[in-house]
Amino acid sequence: MKNFRIIPRLEIKTDKVIKGIRMEGLRKVGDPTELAVEYFKDGADEIFYDDIVASLYDRKYNLNLIKKISSNIQIPLLVSGGIKSLRNMHEIFNAGADKIALNTNAYLNPNIIYEAAKVFGSQSICVQIQFKQYYENYWEILTESGRERTGKNIFDWINEVQLMGAGEIILISVDHDGIGNFISSDTLKEFRSKCKLPLIYGGGINSNENILDLIDLKYDGASISNALHFNKMQISNIKKHVSKIKNNIINL
Repeated sequence: MKNFRIIPRLEIKTDKVIKGIRMEGLRKVGDPTELAVEYFKDGADEIFYDDIVASLYDRKYNLNLIKKISSNIQIPLLVSGGIKSLRNMHEIFNAGADKIALNTNAYLNPNIIYEAAKVFGSQSICVQIQFKQYYENYWEILTESGRERTGKNIFDWINEVQLMGAGEIILISVDHDGIGNFISSDTLKEFRSKCKLPLIYGGGINSNENILDLIDLKYDGASISNALHFNKMQISNIKKHVSKIKNNIINL
């Protein structure tokens, strides 16, 4: 598991972690700080704080909550949601975030990716790509937490994001979000072949075998929410299982 990251995704609405199915039918899960600390203690490599309504409701992110979470963990904190300007980014970094992830506003203003990478460094700038399959071999990117279609093919957007200077891409499958049904290996392989940047995947991850698939396909991390929130998986157990499998392979 060297360099492969397990990244719990905390989907934030107001001041609570919520979880839905395909980003709809949201239910409360718990307190963001408590969950972040729990996952940090269990071996998470990073925490993904994703305010899923900031852009949708055109409201500001919760700086106090970001500060509280960052001060209680000792792993990188990635923040997404409602980030529209370099000034917003300054505020979020000053609140303790280590990286930011752009989604809706990256699509509406792609130049912000270039500007942010130039000011803060590519290593601090991620782009979150929420996508849905509409027919065979066509995946379209969505904005506003999976609510708005864009008409843009995922491969075109991956290429644009790379050219604009992003340091990492996080793929979130709306089709598989919250349903415990993993995406096909062939699809993941195709996405990986088109992306030269570090690549994280989230959506439908529900077993250690899913993690092994991602590692074998040269992904750089897994973003997990439902399976962790509802105790279907535990980070420490994931790491033990994967380490055991990898060691057995080496010793063959």
